[in-house]
Amino acid sequence: MKKFVIAILIALVTLPTLAAQDDKPIKLTADLVAVETTVTDKNGNFIRHLKKEDFVVYEDGEPQKLEFFEASEKTEFTRALAVVFAIDISGSITAEETDRQRVAAENFMKLVQTESVFAVVAFNNEIRVLQDFTNDAKKISQAFHKIKEGSGSTRLFATLDRAVTMLKKVPHYRGNRRLRRVVVVVTDGYDNVDSTEQGALITRANDAEVTIYSITLPSYGATGAASNRIMTLLDVSRIIPMTGGADFSADARDFTPVFKAIAEEIQAAYTLAYYPSEQRKRDGRTHQLRVEVKRGGAIVRASRTSYQAVNRDQ
Repeated sequence: MKKFVIAILIALVTLPTLAAQDDKPIKLTADLVAVETTVTDKNGNFIRHLKKEDFVVYEDGEPQKLEFFEASEKTEFTRALAVVFAIDISGSITAEETDRQRVAAENFMKLVQTESVFAVVAFNNEIRVLQDFTNDAKKISQAFHKIKEGSGSTRLFATLDRAVTMLKKVPHYRGNRRLRRVVVVVTDGYDNVDSTEQGALITRANDAEVTIYSITLPSYGATGAASNRIMTLLDVSRIIPMTGGADFSADARDFTPVFKAIAEEIQAAYTLAYYPSEQRKRDGRTHQLRVEVKRGGAIVRASRTSYQAVNRDQ
């Protein structure tokens, strides 16, 4: 499993970013409600080159006027990211594997955009923040040196909650670039000690504008095949699709397609944003969101299904 984590860090080095259509960063104000949206056809292929007029965002069933639209048509830019890598260490690991992770992390940090920041969390029955957000390769290296032999049960949902809380504290902007908040969790998808309420976790992730991607390790006790794995507790919770993310099953023979798919997911997303009405944006209520694409057969995944308006009395 830990070799798998090494590959994650290496593969995500090449993540391209979204660029504003005029190549100039556009700053979103606090009142804007932003939704990252991925659009695919029935075969899972990304539908690109859509325009603002191809989308409709509904708040509580009412269409909204889009004030901001960002597409990923150009690949020469790198999107600024705030990423938490959540690494399941409930199985045993070796010192050699830990060292390989460290080397991969060091190489990764040399190549990322200066605006991007990354954190590393390891979890089994305990949750340890090995490194808070940084773009300093030395600090990442030191964090991986802290990993010891792993064992014990798994606190998966509590770890995702911790990652969301960490990302919520990261400013939306670093310099003049907007950070997209992402969790990449590597796990077998099970949780046997956690009491975290999953519906509340989805709400918190939506409010923090966090997208969660999962890479699920094979369950050898069931089918033994990554392409035909059994459903996990993480699948049942629907946390991944309800935050606009996707799950990728690990194939121990070839990890490359999984990592490439995550990069393409982030690259292909559209950013949509609108101003809620004066009445709604300060009413303290939860408002439901839905994104529609005016194209037959399009399948839409949005990074959030709701947002919590601030209370006007606060």
